[in-house]
Amino acid sequence: MNKLFKRIYFLVLIALVVSLNTITFAQTRPYRVRDRQVQTLLNRIETRTDTFRRTMVNATDNSNIDGTRREDRIDTYINDFENATDSLKRNFSENRSTTVDVQEVLNRGANIDRFMSNNQITRTAQNQWKLIRGDLNTLANYYRVSWNWNNTRNQVGSFDSMLTGTYRLNTSQSDNVANTIERAIANINYNDNQRERVQNNLERRLSSPETLMIEKNGQQVTLASSIKAQVSFRADGIAQTETSDNGRTVNVRATATNNELAISYEGDRVNDYYVSFTPLNNGQLRVSRRVYLENRNEMVAIASVYDKTDNNARWDSRYEQYPADTDVNGFIVQNNTRMTATLDIPMSTKTVKDADRFTMTVTSPSQYYGATIAGHVIGERSGMVSGRASLTLDFETIRLRNGVTYNFAGIIEEVRQPDGDSVQVNNEGVVRDGSQTTRTVTRAGIGALVGAIIGAIAGGGKGAVIGAGVGAGAGAGTVILQGRDNLDLPSGSEFTITATAPANLARNR
Repeated sequence: MNKLFKRIYFLVLIALVVSLNTITFAQTRPYRVRDRQVQTLLNRIETRTDTFRRTMVNATDNSNIDGTRREDRIDTYINDFENATDSLKRNFSENRSTTVDVQEVLNRGANIDRFMSNNQITRTAQNQWKLIRGDLNTLANYYRVSWNWNNTRNQVGSFDSMLTGTYRLNTSQSDNVANTIERAIANINYNDNQRERVQNNLERRLSSPETLMIEKNGQQVTLASSIKAQVSFRADGIAQTETSDNGRTVNVRATATNNELAISYEGDRVNDYYVSFTPLNNGQLRVSRRVYLENRNEMVAIASVYDKTDNNARWDSRYEQYPADTDVNGFIVQNNTRMTATLDIPMSTKTVKDADRFTMTVTSPSQYYGATIAGHVIGERSGMVSGRASLTLDFETIRLRNGVTYNFAGIIEEVRQPDGDSVQVNNEGVVRDGSQTTRTVTRAGIGALVGAIIGAIAGGGKGAVIGAGVGAGAGAGTVILQGRDNLDLPSGSEFTITATAPANLARNR
């Protein structure tokens, strides 16, 4: 009898524990229905969206918007909507979906909804969108998200004020870059060396800086991060066309709607990059990035979530990841400081390779005499065919005579060989703006501009070298020797450099 009682007691205890766990999970999960109901709904949205996309392709190809900006816009809206639903579905399967994910899906859907209302699209496409819209209403209800299709603009508030601010990365709500990349390349037939190289390159391009600073005023946008200096550009939706170093025609476009800021670089598959910034209703910012896998017609996407820490863009906060007790400190050389330095080791396009290191020894001004400037080569180009050889140099650090190392960026203004001959310099990186004191801005091709933008949102910009032979670093400069088969810079070649740094450095030191 005692054994029977103990067994019954044990079974009751187990049942109680299971019940309590079930109740606790039901109380903490973000949706009000069973898992199977959510899964069925997400599958239905995915299927209906695929059908809607195919119908829209046919509808736009036979309409007055064929080949126009509006056709590009709806294609982007549908892509973004699919990415948002894919992210929600993935997070749901991993038991980490949130109302933020659902809000993102609804915001993306609102763009499509406005487009369908403002354009004459076939009845079939309109009816298919109505079915998806009904599913989205159900999704909002499941996740207890308040949503009104007739008032989406008011819900998101002033886009400029919502986007502007200082943000810190929320790792718990962001995609794990390493895991996402591993899943993306798991079934691709790379050898070990290829796999490691592809994985490292993707991680550099898709990893996220710790902090972001954004300021938007109409079409004017300024962006910086904890790893890159400020860059300004216009989000006017106008495609800029240029020819890349490998001869490909690329299109660059920055567009702002009432819901997001989107930047795309297309035409050079290995470097193509897509990024969007979407403010969320809870004060967070979602940054979505997409790049192509090497030699594949497939993309890998990463979404990062940032918490807004200040309603203003605090440009000085970008240096907080370099505290004084670390190996690399913030900037010490003030903006616009003119310096001269001599090359320590000879460099030639006959022998130098991408990523090779270089160092220079500072000869002036006196307070930096003897300091060592270090950096790396971004590609090289012999002039055997083109008649013009070039080197792209990216500055990284300056080590003072006392051994302390700081960040360093600058513009190469002039190069003289030891025999006094001048070398033509073509800066395609950054220059000072008209005031000479406020900030550094991009010049030359739009590709250089995008390179700086990508550098601000990627893992240091390495692996995101984009446009006009320019690296993502603010210190990139192209040194060109006109009309020669090769560029030879002996040791002792003198470089005149204008340092670039935060405008507020002087009052912080």
